[in-house]
Amino acid sequence: MKSKEIRQKFLDFFKRHGHEVVASSSLIPAEDPTLLFANAGMNQFKDLFLGKEKRHYTRATSAQKCVRAGGKHNDLDNVGFTKRHLTFFEMLGNFSFGDYFKKDAIRYAWDFLTQDLGLPADTLHISVFKDDDEAYELWNQMIGVPAERIVRLGFEDNFWQMGDTGPCGPCTEIYVDRGVEHGCNQPNCGPGCNCGRFLEIWNLVFMQFDKQPDGTNVPLKKTGVDTGAGLERVTSIVQNKDSVYETDLFMPIINQVESLTGVSYAQSQGVIKAAFNVLADHIRSSSLLIADGCAPSNEGRGYVLRKIIRRAALFAQKLSTDQNLFVKLVPVVVSELGDVYPELKQQQRLITEVLTSEVDKFAINLTRGKQLLEKYIESAQGKTIPGQEAFKMYDTFGFPVELIILIAQEHGFTVDLEGFNKLMEQQKEQSGKKETADFEHVKGLDVDISTEFTGYHELETPSIITALIKGQESVQSVDAGDIVHVITQRSPFFIVGGGQVPDNGWLIIKNVEVPIKSVRFIKKAIAAEIEAPCALKVGDELISKVHEQKRIDAMKNHTATHLLQAALISLFGKQIKQSGSLVHPDYLRFDFTYHATLSDADIKKVEDLVNEKIRDDIKVDVQYMPYRDSLKLGALAFFGDKYNPEEVRVVNVPDFSVELCGGTHVPSTGVIGAFKITQETALSAGHRRIFAVTGPQAINLFQETFSTVKNLSQLFKVKPEHVMKSVEKLNQHYKEAQKELKSAQHKLLLAQIPQLMAQTEIVNDVPYLFALFEDVQPDTLKEAISYAAQKAGFYFFGTVLEDKVNFIAMTSGDVSKRLNLKEFSTWLKEHAHLQGGGSQTITQGGGAKFDANLRNMIKEWINKQ
Repeated sequence: MKSKEIRQKFLDFFKRHGHEVVASSSLIPAEDPTLLFANAGMNQFKDLFLGKEKRHYTRATSAQKCVRAGGKHNDLDNVGFTKRHLTFFEMLGNFSFGDYFKKDAIRYAWDFLTQDLGLPADTLHISVFKDDDEAYELWNQMIGVPAERIVRLGFEDNFWQMGDTGPCGPCTEIYVDRGVEHGCNQPNCGPGCNCGRFLEIWNLVFMQFDKQPDGTNVPLKKTGVDTGAGLERVTSIVQNKDSVYETDLFMPIINQVESLTGVSYAQSQGVIKAAFNVLADHIRSSSLLIADGCAPSNEGRGYVLRKIIRRAALFAQKLSTDQNLFVKLVPVVVSELGDVYPELKQQQRLITEVLTSEVDKFAINLTRGKQLLEKYIESAQGKTIPGQEAFKMYDTFGFPVELIILIAQEHGFTVDLEGFNKLMEQQKEQSGKKETADFEHVKGLDVDISTEFTGYHELETPSIITALIKGQESVQSVDAGDIVHVITQRSPFFIVGGGQVPDNGWLIIKNVEVPIKSVRFIKKAIAAEIEAPCALKVGDELISKVHEQKRIDAMKNHTATHLLQAALISLFGKQIKQSGSLVHPDYLRFDFTYHATLSDADIKKVEDLVNEKIRDDIKVDVQYMPYRDSLKLGALAFFGDKYNPEEVRVVNVPDFSVELCGGTHVPSTGVIGAFKITQETALSAGHRRIFAVTGPQAINLFQETFSTVKNLSQLFKVKPEHVMKSVEKLNQHYKEAQKELKSAQHKLLLAQIPQLMAQTEIVNDVPYLFALFEDVQPDTLKEAISYAAQKAGFYFFGTVLEDKVNFIAMTSGDVSKRLNLKEFSTWLKEHAHLQGGGSQTITQGGGAKFDANLRNMIKEWINKQ
C-alpha cells in the first residue's frame, strides 16, 4: 500500500464517521508567536480547544504539514543518523471539540489500523496513563487487548498539557511490536523502551482537565480529543520497512541522489548513508517552508531554514562535488507531493531560486570556514574548540554551530557550547532591543473586557470609559497629567489588519481635543494612550475622533495594495505570493515572492493596469461569509494572518481582486486618484519589495518631478523630453574628466617617487620610507609603492580619499626575510586602529584616521624586530 493511499484512507475513514476534512494549515503558524513552525495537527485548532473560537463542526480530521527543527521540539541534530527522526513530517489526526471522547476515539483508532490498514491485532500494544482506569478498561474490555499487551506509564510518557496552566489530560499510545530481533532482550522490554522493538505510531490525547496555577486539575466543562499518527511511521509499518527513509515517501528522492552521484544507498553505511537521509529529509522541509513563505535570514524561522539548507549543503559534499546536488532534488519533491500540497507546484521556481542562492553563498563561507576551523584543529592543544572560536565562525562566516559540531566530530573534537551560548546571549543583549510594556497581564483588568469597533462606518464615536490603565494596573480614576490608557465601550480607532498602521486622532474630553499618543489592543479592547487633561474616572463620557485625512490616505493606500497584488498576479502569474505589507497614510510597501527583477517596462505595465482600474472607479464590495465560501470566490489569504472559518471579511474589487482583509478601504477605486511605484528592490533570493504612493502623495511626486525636469530643461536649454540625453552627455564628460585627472595624478605621483626616496631612513638596518598623500586612488597608491619597492626596504604609503583612510605596506629584497607583514597587520590593528590584511610581504587596508605619530610608532615596531 502506497503512502498516498494511506493518507487518503485515513481522511476517508474519519469523513465516513462524521468528521470535517480540514486542509493542512501553513507551516508558518498564524498569529502564534509561541511557535516557530506548525509542529502538530492540533496547532490550527488551538483556539477551539481553548473555547476562544467556534466552528460549524465539532469533529475534524486532517493531514498536517509539520516541521520540528527549532525551539522546544528540535530534531535537527538527530536527522539522518536515526531511522525515524525527521525535520518535516505529516501528522494524521482526528479531533473532537466537546463531541466524542475516549470510547469513540479508541474504537476509531483500532478499527482504522486493524480493518482499513490490515495491521495484525496481535502486534499492537497499548500504553495508558498510570491513573487512567477508564482508558485501560476500554482497551481491555471493549477492544479486547489482553492485559499483558497494555502498560501503565507515568506523566513523562502518557500525560499531555498545553502549558504550565490550561487544558491537559492523559493520553494513550498505540505501539507496533516489530519483533524480538529489533529488541534489547531485556525481560522488562515493552512500550516505552528505547531499544526500537516497540514503535509508537499513534498518540490519543484526552483533554479533560484545566490545570490551575497551584497545580491542581479541575475537570473541563467540555472535553476534547487530539490524536496524531505520523504518516512516515505508519507507512514504514504498512510497507514493512526498517527505516522511514526506505518507504515510498523518501525513496524517489534517494533514487535521484543515486542517479546524480553514482553512489549506492543500499551499500552505504555510516556518514554516507546519513548524507542520503539528510538530503531526502531536508529537501522536503526546506521546499515546503519556502513554498509557505519562509525566507532564509539570520533570525527566527528564517535562521532555522538557513540552518537546514546549510546542513544539507554540507552533507551533499560527502556524496558529490556537484555544488547544486541539493537543489536538483526539488523536481522530485514537487512531483511526489505537488498534488497534495499545490503550493509546491506554484512556487517551484521560487524554491529553486532561493535554494540555489543559499547554497552558492554558503559554498563560499564553507570553504573559508572549514579552512580556518581545520587550521585551528591542526594547532590545537586539547580536543575542545573554545566557545570564542566557535562564535567567531558563526558571527564572521555565518557558520551555524551545528555544522561546527559536525566538522569537529569528524576530527574527534568537541565544542564548548556553554561558552558559545554565553557569547550569543551577550550579542543579544548588545543588540539593544527595547523592552515594551506587557499588557497581557494588567492587574485588576476584567479578562473579558472588549470594545465594539465602529471605524468601518464612522470616524467619531461617543462612548463611555470602561477602564483606565495606569502603568500595569487597572484603576478607577486618574489625575490630570497622568499618562493613561483609556478603554471605551465603543471606538472608531483602527488598530491592525492587512498591514495597515493604527489610526491617529484625539479623545474629546469636556470639549477639549486631547491628542492620542498611541492606540493598541489590550486583550480584546481598544485602548488609547493620552496625557489626562483633567481628572478622569471609569464611567465618564467622551468622544473618540479619528484623524480624517490620515485615515482616508491609509484607505487609498490599502485598496491600492490589493490592486497591486492583483496586477502582479495578472501580469506575472500565480507564483506571486504576498510575504508582507505595510499600509501607511503616506505610502504603501508590498513584499512578494518572485524569481526575477522587474524591469522598467514591467513596472510600467503594473502601474498602467492599476491606474486603469482606478480610472474605472469600480465599487469596492465588502462582505462577510464562511471561509470556505470565500475560497470559492478565489479570495487570496495572507499566510501570516489567522482566519475564522465561520466568518471572514472579504474585500472584493469585482472581476479583478478578491482578498480576505480586516483593513479599511475606499468605497470605490476612483477615490484612490493615482498610483505610482517609487521603488522596486530585492529583499533576498526570490523575495522582492515595492514601495508606492497614491492620491495626494502621487500628485506631489508628479509636481516635484515635473518641476525638476522643467528646471533642468531651462538649465540645459533643451526641451523636457531631451533632458535625459543632456544629463547623460554631461555625465560622460564628467567621467572623461575624472579619467584624465586620475591619469595626471598618477603621473605626478610616480614622478615624485625619486624625490621621496631621498627621505628614506635607516631603522635597525632596515631602509624605511613613510609617506602620506592627499586624494590618491588605492590602485595608484599600490603602483607607487611597487615602484619604490624596486629597492630593498620597508615602505608604508597612505592616503586620505573622500574622508576615507587607506594604506598599503610592502617589503622587498632581504628586508622581506626580516619583517613579517602579517604580524605587522596585527600590530597596526592593536596600536594604530587600522584594519588590514595580506601576506608576509604586503598588507593593505584602512581605518578612521592616521595617528599623528604613526611614522615614529612604526619605527619603534621595526626596532623590536
